[in-house]
Amino acid sequence: MRYEDQHFEEVSGSEPENINEESENDNPQDDETAKRKNHSLLLTFLQLGACAVIIIAAGVVRLIGGTVYSQAATWFYDNYNNSVFTDTAENVLPFTDNVKVTKNESPVRTTGTDDKTETIKNSIICPVSGGTVTSGFGKREYNGTEQEHKGIDIGADEGTEICAALDGKVITAEEDSSYGNYIVMEHPDGIKTLYAHCLKLFVKKGDSVKAGDKIGLVGATGDADGNHLHFEVIVNGENIDPEQVL
Repeated sequence: MRYEDQHFEEVSGSEPENINEESENDNPQDDETAKRKNHSLLLTFLQLGACAVIIIAAGVVRLIGGTVYSQAATWFYDNYNNSVFTDTAENVLPFTDNVKVTKNESPVRTTGTDDKTETIKNSIICPVSGGTVTSGFGKREYNGTEQEHKGIDIGADEGTEICAALDGKVITAEEDSSYGNYIVMEHPDGIKTLYAHCLKLFVKKGDSVKAGDKIGLVGATGDADGNHLHFEVIVNGENIDPEQVL
């Protein structure tokens, strides 16, 4: 073989290899695949970011919305429900910073209660002379919880005398975690009176007393914020508003 032919074959044989290398490096399909991969990753990050924003926004709306709803519901109950349906908004009495008292217009009604209420009015006396009603009868909010106040609180200095409101017999004279030192008296016609948070008791179970007799001293025993007498009037097993008969 002549030198020129051999040289031509060597050159010719190397050309296809060089051409293939160039075609592999410049393959447009690989570039397109890389672009799609990058685009897919970008979309994934955007979707994750959007989800995070939605979750945070939902949490903020729930927090703020829940507070607003709670405040609106409380305002509605206090200013609309009480005044329109129970007509007691004007009877909200000041007590302490953490207590709001609502006094019902009417006592609990049972058979014969009206007649007995009139009977009580003619003979009952206030159990604490010179005291002031600091918490009325009915629903009230106490330490963030709505409660049914079954009597009235009469504020007075510690040691102020407590007198029997009606003639009757002592059926309970003991200590309780809530009422503190308390007395329950039974009177004719299914009537009872209760005297709670007493500093001292001067009567015992079974004693007969007359209206005006000293039975204890004002204190703050049991669950009490300050010195006062918690006073209840019960007719046929149902509590009525003591202020309706005093």
